[in-house]
Amino acid sequence: MRLINRFKRLFQRNRGGDGPAVEGSPQSTEALQKMLQMLDQTQEEEYSCDEVYQLLDQYAEAVERGEDVAQMMPLVKHHLDMCRDCHEEYEALLDILEGVPSS
Repeated sequence: MRLINRFKRLFQRNRGGDGPAVEGSPQSTEALQKMLQMLDQTQEEEYSCDEVYQLLDQYAEAVERGEDVAQMMPLVKHHLDMCRDCHEEYEALLDILEGVPSS
């Protein structure tokens, strides 16, 4: 179900005007390529957006400390690589952490 929702969001982003992207247009080709890439990178075990959101602060703090998050939290990293919305939340959190002086 999550994958279907991702595809719906992907195609909604590529809509122009009142309807979907025209078949064969650069937008529909790009959307299809993104969809195929997502399918190719799907793993047996994955975190949902909610699960990643619960761990995002720990993940960002580990990145700030220079820890190997790919080793420590591979499912979070994979999700952030795949999910634009969660990645944007992660980047915003990093921006906030970078603005906080070290103690």
